[in-house]
This record gives sequence, structure tokens and C-alpha cells, in this order.
Amino acid sequence: MRERSIYKYAVMFLLAVSMILSSISVVSADEIAETGDTDQGHVSGSNVYTYYYRYNAQTDSIELKVVTERPIRTFGNSTTHTFTSAEDDIVLNTQNPRLGSSLDSALSDMIRRGGYDMTVAETKEQLREMGYYDNGNGIWKVSGGYLTFVSAGKIRKKTHTVAYDANGGTGAPDSQRKKQGQTLTLRSGKPTREGYSFQNWKASIGGTYNPGGSYTHDQDGGTVTMKANWKDETGPDCSDLIAKPNHWSAGNGSVTFHAQDEGSGISSITLERYSFVTRTWSTVKSWSCGGTKDMVYGSYTESSEGVFYYMLTVRDKDGNSSVKTSRTIYLDHSAPVLYGMENTVSDWTNTAPVIAISATDYLYGTTYNGSGLASIVIQDDSGNIVASGNERVRYELADKYEGIHTWNITGTDNVGHTVSATVSTKYDITPPGMDGTEVTHVEHGITYSGYCQDNIISQHIDDEAHRSPNHPNCTSGLSSVIVYKVKNEVMTAIYSSTTQKTWGAPDTHSSFDVYYDINPTNDHVDYYLVIARDFAGNTETKKLTSQRTLLKLFHTSIDRSTYEHE
Repeated sequence: MRERSIYKYAVMFLLAVSMILSSISVVSADEIAETGDTDQGHVSGSNVYTYYYRYNAQTDSIELKVVTERPIRTFGNSTTHTFTSAEDDIVLNTQNPRLGSSLDSALSDMIRRGGYDMTVAETKEQLREMGYYDNGNGIWKVSGGYLTFVSAGKIRKKTHTVAYDANGGTGAPDSQRKKQGQTLTLRSGKPTREGYSFQNWKASIGGTYNPGGSYTHDQDGGTVTMKANWKDETGPDCSDLIAKPNHWSAGNGSVTFHAQDEGSGISSITLERYSFVTRTWSTVKSWSCGGTKDMVYGSYTESSEGVFYYMLTVRDKDGNSSVKTSRTIYLDHSAPVLYGMENTVSDWTNTAPVIAISATDYLYGTTYNGSGLASIVIQDDSGNIVASGNERVRYELADKYEGIHTWNITGTDNVGHTVSATVSTKYDITPPGMDGTEVTHVEHGITYSGYCQDNIISQHIDDEAHRSPNHPNCTSGLSSVIVYKVKNEVMTAIYSSTTQKTWGAPDTHSSFDVYYDINPTNDHVDYYLVIARDFAGNTETKKLTSQRTLLKLFHTSIDRSTYEHE
């Protein structure tokens, strides 16, 4: 702990020195001025520690308030202690603290009330760089201890001024303020100067910049001056450069222009294209004009897919040039792409299949978004729309789609390109049917038992579509049939050609006739179970009681008159 304190004072000293040095410039460096932490004790016990991070506006700092269930000696036999400075090194003897209020909430309060130009995420990143981390429960730690104190200090972003100097001309743009990490778009306006043509901006830090260009340089205060770079002659007049369409289109683009130089005359014109997809420039067309002083008209048809803008460079015979840039055109020649069809369950199932489809509309061979999805539609095999969406759509089959169905998915982008796909589902929620000779009900329609009054089990089992109220076009078919005898809740399978069968593949019209004559056997069982399963996982079970079992249970003969309900 002593070594950490020495380290803290060293950090404080270096910070003080840096603040003195930075006072020469306008704004201090962005960093958390001071932090505090404490050792972590290793004890056991039932005392509960609750941590509250809170912002103190008077000290402009975040303090940790610790509240315990029972008083502790290091807190002065109190149940609460607040760490109000980085030097407070009271050890926290707990390994399982609870969170009362989060550091995120305190940081948000600090930024809002302190007027800091920071985000919670940026401030937490500074803490991580200093060795602090979230322990997983919202409580921040450092190796061997806890974060107890954060002095806000100066955590504002570095800024500097970008000023414009017309350098003998007039109409320099207004200054701009550049923040650290920001990409600043320079003013698009240009100054003018009689007899001169504006070339570009020369920065006081070195390098040249174009109006409306990107500027990323960072420094701690001061001013970077953009000084106009003039050429002592006037270039050709290029007053008109039109590129369209300036919205997404499935067709081609067109670029037209006219230019004139009444001085030495136009010698050449070059049209360059910038692709936002590949982030590269290329020359798409050039014209040789032979020094003409007449108005020159030109055009270019853009047949490639992409997002482009164009730069026209017009040169005269004396070497002067004019540059004109166009608006952006958007050409989408690619259809959307559908995803998710492979995730649809295509085997027989008794759980409603879900068709979940998503789509992208990238330009071909890229991950650059095109015109975007207008719709995704799912249709059943009768052409009915069952679900629709934009970039994704989901449909869970209704019971009426029991059977085999093919679903059509169509994606359409905002310029009319479409893509189609199909998925098939096999849905069966109806168990197999059993028709037998047992007595299943008596007078008044009351069912008492599946009673085999002749001691013969005879059942016809199938999985035909007519057994479902949904009238499916197909069923999964029988998977297995087996008869069990049950004695004292122990099931024993009866294996014979008339009591057991399995099928290797789905067959809608599969059927099986169960026949078991109990009379020749020595069966003394409680009852029999006939279990039939189909390939979708549906199961039908029938419980049957023999006359022999009833005779054993009641020790008397049973005829129909005593079995029926009176």
C-alpha cells in the first residue's frame, strides 16, 4: 500500500508539472487528474458491504460510499464510510461486495453537471488504461483493491482552431473548431483574388487541403492556419458539371458538362471518377480540344454499378487548370441476397416449423449497401402471403399447414430488383389412429375401459390424412408399432410379426394390423399397451384390459350384463 501511495504522489507530481507546462497553451491535456484505490482484505464472515459510486459537485469528483450491515472498526465502529480523497487507504475487508449505485451513473452525473465534453465510455476507457476494470458486478477494481475515488480534473477533449487566410484575396471562410478524434470537413467556400485562381489551402502544419476536404490533425490548443494558394493566372471557366441520378437507380448514370477559356483556349479535359465502394480514383474519359476558345460540351455514360462522384479538370494552353466536382450518383444493378432458408426444419416434425429469413442488398461482390430492401415476402404454395417485412421476416406455421408444403420467399430492393427462394416443410401434428374390436364404451356414451371381452387384441393402425381435422395433403406415416404387457408397472414388449413393426422411411399409407390371442398364453398381467409412433414424433397409446385380467381381479365370471352401466 505504501508503494502505491508513493506511485500516486509521483503521478500527481507529473500531472502538476504537465499542467504548468500546458498553461502556456489554451487547453490542458485530456486525462483524469487523480484516482484512489484501497487494498482488498481477505476475510470471511457474513457482514454485507454495499458500494455506492456518486458524484460530488463541490469537489468535482466521484466518491465511493461503503455501507455495511454491521459496524466495523476500520470505519470508526460505524456502518458507513466515504472515500473523499485519493490518500484514504482504509482497507476494505470484503471479497463479495454488493453494488448500490453504479460508476456509470456517477460518471453520467459528473459529465452532465460538470459540463464535460466526454462520454461515459471514454472516461471508463481512461480508467481501464490506468489498470482499473469492472469486476463483473459493476464494482471497479484494481489489482488487489477497489476503485474508491476519481477526480474529474480536466477530461475535456483536446481542441484547436482551424483558421483561413485569404493571402491577398477576399472572402476567406470563417474559422472552425477541431476536436480530438474528429474528422473535420473543411469549409467548402473559397476566397477570390483578381487575376488569380485559387489552387488549394496550404496548412501551417504542412500539407495541402482542398475545400470541403477531410482534416484529421490533432493538437492541444493553438491555431492551424489554412493559407490560400494562388496561381497567378486564371484557368478556364468550368461552370457546369452535372452527374445524375442523385438517388438510387437500376439504370445507368450520365455526366454532362460545358467549359470555355477565352484566353489561350482549352487544350485538354479529363474526367475522373471516385468510387465510394473501392475508395479509389480512376480516369474514365478524356478529350483533346486543340486550344479552342469556343464553348466545349461533353458527356459520359456510367454503366458500372456503384456510388460515384466525378472530378472534371480543364486545362488551357498556358498550363492553367480548373477543377469541378459533381454530386454523387447511385447505381444499383444487383439483386438482394436471401439468408436463413437452410435453417428451416425440412424433416418431418410435430413442432411448428419456423421460416426465418433475412436479406442484404450489397452491391455485387462487395459489402457496400445498395438501395436497400423494400420488402421480404413469404407465400404459401397457393400464393397467399403469410408474412412480410423489410430486412427480415419470420413465420411460424399454423396448424392448417399440416402436411408437405413449399414456401416461396421473395426479396425486393428499392429499385425493383428481386430474388426468390423456396423452402419446404413437413409438418404433422396428428398421431396415428387405432381402430379395434375392444369394448370402449357402454350405455349413455360413458367410456369405462378398453376391454377385450374375447381375450383377443385386434387393432388396425394407420397414419392416414383423414384422421386430422386440418386435411393435410400428406402425413409422415407410421414409424413403429409395438404391444407391451404391463405387470406391476413393469412394461415387457411382445415381439411377434403381429405385435411389433418398424418402418425405415416415411410412408403416408403405411398401416399395421395388431393381433394377439391372449387365450393360449399364460399371461397374468394388469393390462396391455399398444403404442404407435409416426415419423414426426406423434405418439398414440391405447390401454387394453383382457377378460382374463378382470376374472382374476374380481374372481368371478363377467358377462356383458354385469359390465354395462345401469
